[in-house]
Amino acid sequence: MRDFQHQPSIPIAYLQLLVEILGERGISAAQLLHEQPLDPALLDDSQARMSPLQWTRLVLRAQALTDDPGLGYEYGLRMRPTVHGVLGYAAMSSASLRQAQEISARYNRLRQAGFSFEFHEDGDVGYLSLIQRQPIPVARAFFIENILLGLAGATAVLLGRTLAELPDLEIWFDMPEPPYYAAWAARLPTLRFNQRGNLLRLPAHYLSLRPVLADPLASQQAIALCERELALAAGQDSDIIAHVRAALVPQDGGGYPTLAALCAPLHISSRTLKRRLQQQGTSYLLLLEEARQQDARRWLAHSPLPVRDIATRLGYDNPANFTRAFRRWTGETPSDYRERHRS
Repeated sequence: MRDFQHQPSIPIAYLQLLVEILGERGISAAQLLHEQPLDPALLDDSQARMSPLQWTRLVLRAQALTDDPGLGYEYGLRMRPTVHGVLGYAAMSSASLRQAQEISARYNRLRQAGFSFEFHEDGDVGYLSLIQRQPIPVARAFFIENILLGLAGATAVLLGRTLAELPDLEIWFDMPEPPYYAAWAARLPTLRFNQRGNLLRLPAHYLSLRPVLADPLASQQAIALCERELALAAGQDSDIIAHVRAALVPQDGGGYPTLAALCAPLHISSRTLKRRLQQQGTSYLLLLEEARQQDARRWLAHSPLPVRDIATRLGYDNPANFTRAFRRWTGETPSDYRERHRS
């Protein structure tokens, strides 16, 4: 975990946008960077990157300087597709919005190491879900708000429209409505709170629309650069997380496969698996918690199993421990989640 937090993986362009926003409020870059563990010279290097820890500390500093809890909203609304570099160009030049969403899902972790996207369609609706790959002890709302609002804004830009011209687009948050939402509501697309996850939701017929800058050749070139960057970042371990996620399914009698059990089909040692997961910015325990959370939500929403039985299936000896974990994940108890979802 320490290595992930200190590994330079966040493009400096994200900080440059934050500096731009604060500058319009009379707050200089020097004030933002005061006593922060980042060389100011990096602001002039478009290829530079900062660590998740540095980025988090700078966000906290910006929130303190502005005294604005809704800073994540403004940052997301100001996010430009080009801030993402070659990934943004690959999306903008895609043949369809569907392809742009698929590109975002595949390559987003090149820009946001703590998050990934999952794209899927369900009937007449398309979803791009934001998956949290690491615990976020502070500023969680800022990061989720700005990523999803930036994604919504990019969708509008790709289609040559404004967010107001996409009334059917929605953003879902697993968080309750914040006190500062009302002051921003008129500038935002439709937001829904206390949902099952964090995602962008839009009608499936949008997905076939052609971006205004569609250019097959340019898109292929940008995708090739993304693939190269992905290969350099992941090395030989690009599929290791997918292997572990696929294997983390509940076992007969309750619980999930142990770390040692996951190693046998991969033909590697426990030590090697730990190292490879760490290189990808995650761990067995974090992926286990992710699996537990997803299965807990699914069973509570769609099965008649009592909460005690669900806790057992998830590997909790004491239902109270499950309740505490679920409250930490969602902010509510398993019973409250089930009642709200079913109602």
